[in-house]
Amino acid sequence: MLAYYVESAAAAGAVGIVLTTSEALVTPYGGAEALIGTNPIAIGFPAEPEPFVLDMATSATAMGKVIDRHQRGEALPGGWAVAADGQPTTSAAAALRGALLPFGGAKGYGLGLAVELLAGALVGAALGQDVHGTLDAEHPSNKGDLFIAINPGSLPGASDLPTRSGAYLDGIRSSRTAPGTASVHIPGDQARQRRHKRLQTGIPLSQAAWQAAQELVP
Repeated sequence: MLAYYVESAAAAGAVGIVLTTSEALVTPYGGAEALIGTNPIAIGFPAEPEPFVLDMATSATAMGKVIDRHQRGEALPGGWAVAADGQPTTSAAAALRGALLPFGGAKGYGLGLAVELLAGALVGAALGQDVHGTLDAEHPSNKGDLFIAINPGSLPGASDLPTRSGAYLDGIRSSRTAPGTASVHIPGDQARQRRHKRLQTGIPLSQAAWQAAQELVP
């Protein structure tokens, strides 16, 4: 959900960085209890023909993907979550009662903690298990957000930044692929392709999600 903001900044010629927190949904590295938010990071960078847009959680997956798989009755990949007893699980229902894992082990854990401090403690928001209101409608949201916009005009590379960045990214897109891989993508490419398709054909929803949406209508 942060991609919208950093994509808008990049389209305006700025570098956008957004950090945000959530309810405690993620275990510390080596832990079994949810104490850290999924704490996404997004970066938008001016480039031609499309800006670079990275939007990722510091957990192994976003909680929305677990909820979606639960509603569809699908199992989770290994390495996403633990059950309430701290044991690894591929059950979406068990994961909803347990916790998500940080991505990349200790590295994702460290990055998630850094975001908690920057987008939580620094801005005076709640931290960890004191965060409420993003997964429920009962509490006011007290999560934290940190928005950073960098004006490239004050830096040496500003004059041809979108052109030079775009050429570099295109070189990566056209680079030699690993066996069994059709093409190399840049963060944001596949999301734009999905957005274009959804605008043409609609957004697929599970029956459970559609029913829940209908219940919100008076």
